[in-house]
This record gives sequence, C-alpha cells and structure tokens, in this order.
Amino acid sequence: MNSPYKPQGYNSLSPYLVIDDAQALIDLLDIIFGIEVLRRYERPDGGILHAEIRLDDTVLMVADANEQYPPKQHLLHVYVPDVDAVFAKALAAGCQEVQPPQQRDDDPDRRGMFADFAGNTWAVAAQAS
Repeated sequence: MNSPYKPQGYNSLSPYLVIDDAQALIDLLDIIFGIEVLRRYERPDGGILHAEIRLDDTVLMVADANEQYPPKQHLLHVYVPDVDAVFAKALAAGCQEVQPPQQRDDDPDRRGMFADFAGNTWAVAAQAS
C-alpha cells in the first residue's frame, strides 16, 4: 500500500507568502475571503514560523519574514463567486484599489485587482454568466 505523499485535501502547489506581520495578513484574508487556519507554528518571540490556511480549494502557506527569508511581494489570482462583493470587502478592510472590477471584450472573466498592506496584488475573478 502506498503512503500518501501530501496531506488529504491539500493541493500539490501551495503559494508561500513570507511577509512582515503574517498574522495581520491571515486576519485580512479571513475578512475578505473567509479562510480556515489549518496549521500554525509560532517562533519563540510569538511570530509566525509557519501557518497553513485554506482559501476555498487552495492551501496558502504564510510566515513572518526574517533575516534568512526577507519579505516578498506576489501577484495572486483567485476565482470567487462574487467579484464585486469580494472587492468591496478588500477595500473596506484597507486594501488599495489597483483595478476596479470590469469585464473586457473577449474575456470570459469579470475581474478586479487590489493590493494588501504587504504589497501583494490580488486579482479576483469570476466567470461572467
């Protein structure tokens, strides 16, 4: 019998966000997307050594930056049921508008983009009906 090579319910590729104030990002993502914290390991100083969160069907990994792993900025794309509602939640939570939700010709997605406090850009989209 073969042993599983990854935890049940995990995807094979998980973006890993290393930022200053990982807990603030977890809190923000919970407000915007309604995430679930799966695992959390703290450093002796109380910072986040490693956390795993589920956002819909995807697991993201998050950690506080340190000397060995400095903060990085990313562009992430997330499909959501309601682009406008998610975009509004993000702005209400303090994110900066990058591009308002819109539908472009020849694009089956309605999409908008916002930036979080750590400089990550989030593109949210839904298939237009």
